[in-house]
Amino acid sequence: MRKTILLMLLLVFLAGCSLRATPTPTATPRPTPTPTEEVRYYPTVSPDIRTSIAKQLPPDTFPNRYYEPPEGNYFVAMVVSTGEIGQMTVGKWTLDVLWVYERNASVVFYPLVLGVWDGNTYTPYLFPAYDEFPVDRESYFRYLDDNRILERGRLIFPRVQGEFVNRTGIDWQKCGESTFCQVGRFMQETYNLDHIVELGVVGVNYPIPEGWALAWYWIPATDKNTLPGYQKVSLP
Repeated sequence: MRKTILLMLLLVFLAGCSLRATPTPTATPRPTPTPTEEVRYYPTVSPDIRTSIAKQLPPDTFPNRYYEPPEGNYFVAMVVSTGEIGQMTVGKWTLDVLWVYERNASVVFYPLVLGVWDGNTYTPYLFPAYDEFPVDRESYFRYLDDNRILERGRLIFPRVQGEFVNRTGIDWQKCGESTFCQVGRFMQETYNLDHIVELGVVGVNYPIPEGWALAWYWIPATDKNTLPGYQKVSLP
């Protein structure tokens, strides 16, 4: 009898256990993915402009991009002005830019820095040795306009020169802390395009990301330094 009572109590206990509510499993919350900013690129050059520039500026027009004269090593590129001017905000700076076509292994399109606002200070990017020109922005742009330096088709030669330049590349860390050096360093650290610019293949195999600009000093081809027939090309 006692065994029967104990067995019944055990059954009641087990039944009670089986009737307890089974907790509903909760899903582990998944982290919300952080949206990544879409990378945008500068447009490619139209076939008619590419063909026109390539015919007028064959590869042997500009065979070398690196030189070691006594006044200092430098890299140089060759671009053609579109005549179109704009502005960009990069880091803490506001850049005045000229849209250009570079004649490298192909023909590519990007902005060239004309000058930089750093706070209340303006730095022109016309090569200092080219001429005596005003450095305040308004007078500087009047000088460029009066001399038709940025007109469509003008040949321009971006150039970076100094002790921080050698045949292996540009060492912006050794350049200093001028606005020119800071902007150049920022462009390299952000976009890492210096080496392919130096090789003459920027934009050839891969598109050029928006936000980058060539932040080198530059020299225009004018009566001061070039024969009349070699200062400009015709653009469609």
